[in-house]
Amino acid sequence: MDSGPTNACDSSAECGPGATCADVSGQRACVSTSARLDGLILEIRPRASREVGAEVSHLLDVDVGGRFPPDDPGGQVHSLDLGIPPPARVEVTLRLGGSYCDGLTGGQFPVKAEFRRIAPVLGLPTQSYSTLSEPNGDAQRLQLAIPAGSYHLYLIPQARSDCRDVPPPIFLPSQLVPEQWTLGINAEPPAVLQGSLQVPAGVSVDGWKLDLVEPQTGSVISQVGILEQGEPTPPGTASRVEFSVKFYWPDKDEIPLIRLRPTDGEPRPTVYWELEGVALHGSTANLALSLLQLDAAARRVEGRTLDTMENPVPSAVRIQSANIDQAPTAAYKLDTETDANGLFRADLPPGEYVVFAQPIHDTTKARARQPLKFAAGDDCYCGQSVVLPDAGTLRGRVQGPKGEWMDGASVFAVPSLGEVTTYLHQVLTPEPLLPRQASGVLRNGAFSIDADPGEFDFSVRPTPGSAYPWLVRPRLVVPATDAAVTDFELAMSYPAVLQGIVRDASGDRLGDAAVVAWLPVESKAAQGTFTGVIQVGETRSAPDGSYVLPLPPSTSR
Repeated sequence: MDSGPTNACDSSAECGPGATCADVSGQRACVSTSARLDGLILEIRPRASREVGAEVSHLLDVDVGGRFPPDDPGGQVHSLDLGIPPPARVEVTLRLGGSYCDGLTGGQFPVKAEFRRIAPVLGLPTQSYSTLSEPNGDAQRLQLAIPAGSYHLYLIPQARSDCRDVPPPIFLPSQLVPEQWTLGINAEPPAVLQGSLQVPAGVSVDGWKLDLVEPQTGSVISQVGILEQGEPTPPGTASRVEFSVKFYWPDKDEIPLIRLRPTDGEPRPTVYWELEGVALHGSTANLALSLLQLDAAARRVEGRTLDTMENPVPSAVRIQSANIDQAPTAAYKLDTETDANGLFRADLPPGEYVVFAQPIHDTTKARARQPLKFAAGDDCYCGQSVVLPDAGTLRGRVQGPKGEWMDGASVFAVPSLGEVTTYLHQVLTPEPLLPRQASGVLRNGAFSIDADPGEFDFSVRPTPGSAYPWLVRPRLVVPATDAAVTDFELAMSYPAVLQGIVRDASGDRLGDAAVVAWLPVESKAAQGTFTGVIQVGETRSAPDGSYVLPLPPSTSR
């Protein structure tokens, strides 16, 4: 990588208007005299911890943005020592009701606990920590040290070699975990979801899986029942298949979903029912479910992914249902790849679909989205073409504050995240594929990178140690037109700087820790509201724990 320019000065006269020459960790550098960094969030990531077994992410609860006054004639260089807070000490005692396999109690099954951190703002990294329980009398106990915060807690009993009848999982949403957190769970014997499924004539559901999932994340909260259809029924006669699965339902405000999945590779949709809609008077016994609305046979569909000159483009293809005939709560999704000639094949229930295609290797071609609608039939619905346009181009030049070309800086276009939606919305609504991340390096101050249509968080990241900040532009749009070109003339500002010492929970200096800065992104549609965050800087602490973090004085300059 090219070394690129370095931000250094002997006097403020070298820095020009809006900047001053100041001390930055023992070196003189030009820094901005103004800054708009309200809402700045810092994340600390030490190297992987033996205690937790994963790289731990700490979001610091400090008013970082408030440390930058709008204007400071002495320069925006501010000292801030960063202390990782003590971990939350978690102890959970779990007593599971019910009996299993010749008198085994629920407390005799080990339990895997997953703590899934809930990011306070969209775009901040999520994190998951897990551990396995140990026997504690007639119960199970688990202990873990994790950062304090809000978590979804998912408890999954583990199978025993001497018993296949395993207690169902338990999902506890939005648990606030303080520095000392002791939780006792005394679960009553699980409820039973029991009833029959009406199956159309000629359809086999033998080996299909039936379970309950919670509506936030789609985590399984029941045993997984494997249907056994038995002897086939006479032609033209519908059949009934019995099912029975145990489940825990600790939060009655969250209405679980019943999910029925076909065997792998079978061209049938997954079907969902809201438990509240089929459990009359709150009873989960003697339920009557039906697949009669899905009696149409799958139809063979074939198509090709081509470029605008009708040349084949080997692609990854996702086919997702938008509306399956007569079944609004059924969903079908198939991920496949074309062959070398761009050909893809699928057996699909009749209805409306969306086909997403994304080139596997060719970055000069963009992803494509195309609707697909067909009725029932015995013949092949063939000859469909999905045309992949030429990729868009992000290109431009980047100058430093003095007009110098910022050679050697890395350029990144990272897909912007969409809105958070419910699990049912995700499975029933075709969600567009995120564009592929694109990157490059500045040569003579210029860059040119291929990009899919969509929204990107764009950043130019100078070489480490240069004392220049990142240049960031959130929610940058690449139009969905063939070979769209987006040109930029960008100028990098002098930085606002945070510097200090990173310390661990015991107060000792912590070397080789990542210090990551995030800034809220304002909505384009509603001023004053925020749609997420964008990363605006990153550094690592030195062996003595010291760090220097140059930051862009704002994302709008």
